[in-house]
Amino acid sequence: MAKSLNKNRLNLPFIINLSNQKGGVGKSTLAYNIADGFRSLGFRVKLIDMDIQNSCMGLNSLRDKAFGDIEKVTDEARLVEIINDSSLDEFEVLVIDTGGFDLALSRLAMVGADINLTPVSDKVTELLGLVQKYSKILHEIESDGRNSVLSYTLLNRVHPLATQFEHIEEIVKQSSQMRMMKSVIRERSIYDKSLIHGESVFEAKELKGHKSAKDEILSLCYELIEKNER
Repeated sequence: MAKSLNKNRLNLPFIINLSNQKGGVGKSTLAYNIADGFRSLGFRVKLIDMDIQNSCMGLNSLRDKAFGDIEKVTDEARLVEIINDSSLDEFEVLVIDTGGFDLALSRLAMVGADINLTPVSDKVTELLGLVQKYSKILHEIESDGRNSVLSYTLLNRVHPLATQFEHIEEIVKQSSQMRMMKSVIRERSIYDKSLIHGESVFEAKELKGHKSAKDEILSLCYELIEKNER
């Protein structure tokens, strides 16, 4: 998958925040791979790990050669510093992996992001919980007098053969603050197996599903870029 990119058309730095009030939805795996997707496209990337489990930092420690652009952030002052002044860290794309809890630090990341990406499965019960609880968080942020915050719902860990998602779109439409991403990330063993050595799917060329997973993440990166274009 090759597309020409004109960075002059983009609003840089570009801040992407992955969040969900629920844990175990695949935020860290996605953040790790999205960051490497943007690296592969020639962007200077910084990945912020705010997950209480330190998932991205832990994965980075498994590598033979660690990524040098991943940082653990636990306080609001440092997060504000990073968001407000990219020149300090010289990044063009900032990917934030928040924890699966409704915390003040997570809400700050949601406000500071250009795009809030919310991974969720195609299970109806999980989607209903997302709309009912997560949209409430979005509304509370707006009620605090801050800017409007949108969430882009990303179907993640979906069965490889699933194609009908109209019912999911209808559920998401129940919230005026939520939108659907066109991209879909499928359930593939490579997403877990590649992490054994702290690799992204772009690096695990020997594993089954390498090309499909790589194309999925790149497709998602391009869709995010399209939403960021001037």
